[in-house]
Amino acid sequence: MTSIESALIKKMLHHEERVVSKDELIRNIGREPEQYRGLEMCLSRLQEKFKRANDGERLFRAVRNRGYCLTQKIKKPIDLNPSRR
Repeated sequence: MTSIESALIKKMLHHEERVVSKDELIRNIGREPEQYRGLEMCLSRLQEKFKRANDGERLFRAVRNRGYCLTQKIKKPIDLNPSRR
């Protein structure tokens, strides 16, 4: 997992009971929302890693015009690279 992916998960975990806006997520990784366009790509890659490691289950979902929210309760550290064991 990249440092950006880790920061995105931590932000969503910190607010797991609500939708986190795109702007909040972008600021959390130290970027300015007006200048950063890579959030969706980062989230897409993160979602695919999670799905591969967890039988197709999604970690989060997009909430139209609002942001993203977790769809899973996280109880232990996420291993998105199970083949490295």
